[in-house]
Amino acid sequence: MKYFVLVCFLLIMSCKSGKEAGTVDSVIGVAHSNKTGAILYSDSEKVYRIAGLRRWDTIYEGKKVKLKGNFRFIDAEAIHRKNAANVSSPVLKNLAFQGYPQYYSVTNATWELYNPD
Repeated sequence: MKYFVLVCFLLIMSCKSGKEAGTVDSVIGVAHSNKTGAILYSDSEKVYRIAGLRRWDTIYEGKKVKLKGNFRFIDAEAIHRKNAANVSSPVLKNLAFQGYPQYYSVTNATWELYNPD
């Protein structure tokens, strides 16, 4: 019985860590660098932020790139609203969110110039 409980516990923990890791996927879009770091704008108007990359190399900047990695959806605006609810200052509470309201954070990213062939 104690082994059954141990196995169940390990299965639950592995499911939780897998969810936080994101899903492995690929996307095609245009590479841009800005204050927040290296960004990829897809044709479907979604934003992908490459974790750990400050700016694209010049050969990728402004060009179509195929991006692969672990994608994790971030709703930054909802996080900002939740944090603002805990702030007592009305001035700080009403500050507008500055950044991308929703984006995908990409870890373990690899990329290459997109060739439609």
